[in-house]
Amino acid sequence: MRFLIFSVVLIVSFSSCGTYKFPNAVGVRESTQQELNSYYVDTTQTYVYRFNMQAFKQAQNGNLLIETQAPEIHRIAMISDFGQTLFDISIYPDRYDLHYAMPDLNKKLLLREVTDIFRTLTARRYAQSALLFMDKQHFPVYEVDHTYYTLKERHVAQILRTKAGKERFTIEFLDVDQRIAEAIRVTHAKYPITLDFKLDRKQSNL
Repeated sequence: MRFLIFSVVLIVSFSSCGTYKFPNAVGVRESTQQELNSYYVDTTQTYVYRFNMQAFKQAQNGNLLIETQAPEIHRIAMISDFGQTLFDISIYPDRYDLHYAMPDLNKKLLLREVTDIFRTLTARRYAQSALLFMDKQHFPVYEVDHTYYTLKERHVAQILRTKAGKERFTIEFLDVDQRIAEAIRVTHAKYPITLDFKLDRKQSNL
């Protein structure tokens, strides 16, 4: 775990500026306001996912808890199968409150990265810009603050987060059933980290 933390902190520390170009996009158009990523806005629901994390040739399994405290506020906790809380954090649109992080994870750079991933995963957004493609059959892609939302069948199927003109991470909603995300994959472009989430309906409050 300490090797993982050290590796992530080093890579997060080095970023360069630039402009990102979404694959095959030929331009941007104004759009009527489009609501995006409304999976986690219901305050009566609590989601528990089984997670598998593959990072730097190490594996970690456990439970991910997502509690919607308000449509724009989420409490996120990850607990390993050994009963160890990795972190417990409340995420707001412009800040976060840390309730607990295991000592090796309690680093500002790393917590900022974790917060960015889970804020992107849970935050409802509103877009007024859409990408243009030569291929008219391309799925709609909306852009908000350097983040790209691909829609399929009227729900968000993929979120691509960029930073300093480069891909940062991708969130894929692999299985959506009646507006509930059943399976999710997070893949980092900067370093070898993949997170897989599978909804545990028995533990969730839906």
